[in-house]
Amino acid sequence: MFCNLHVLHVLLLSLLLASALGKRPSSHPHQGKLAPYEPGTVPIDLSKDDERKLSKGEPVMKQIPSADPNIKGGRALCVQDIESPISDVWSQILSFNSYVGKVPKLKTSSIYEQKELEGGNRKNIKVKMVIGVMPGYKYECYYDHVLHRDSKSLTWRLDYSKYSDFDDVSGHWNLDPLSERRTRVYYACDLKMKGKVPGPVMNILSKKALKEATGWVKRESEKATKGRGAEAPEGAMPQA
Repeated sequence: MFCNLHVLHVLLLSLLLASALGKRPSSHPHQGKLAPYEPGTVPIDLSKDDERKLSKGEPVMKQIPSADPNIKGGRALCVQDIESPISDVWSQILSFNSYVGKVPKLKTSSIYEQKELEGGNRKNIKVKMVIGVMPGYKYECYYDHVLHRDSKSLTWRLDYSKYSDFDDVSGHWNLDPLSERRTRVYYACDLKMKGKVPGPVMNILSKKALKEATGWVKRESEKATKGRGAEAPEGAMPQA
């Protein structure tokens, strides 16, 4: 009897230990490694060939200087023209709870906290996302966004009060209304992984993700504009 109780006790301790080891940490191990993006106009020059591609609805990839010495060769940026008023484009970008089914490989997207910041021109939006890149590679992350209404920008980093599977993230959306029905979108997102990651996974999460991000926003914005019909006033931004 004593032997059986001892074995049961050992098994119970083993299960408790396994459960503890599998539990996610309550917070991130650091407060940021990648340099944050500044809101506002992106400082890049577009060539005539770039403008031709944009006019045909094609994305253009560019490099911008980085304030982070760990990023060699600058930061990757994707530029895309969208045949929609800026209000329709913002509506898609800020509808975080509706991302699943629009954003490739995204399994979960939900706002868990949001609040207006002092001054009234900025808003903080925190979002949980889970992305399934391929079998065996699923990443759960918590993002801390700031909407800068005056500069028509959305910047984000990780919410370091929670544990994320990515080591660090720093991103930026900037929208430029070219006309009442046409918006130029600038999108950049730097990603730092934990440890070594297979090349195909990294490609999906970085280079391919840039074009996919502007691609789905273009598709959904233009669909919404066409479905609604009426024009929105130039420069309008929905109150996220």
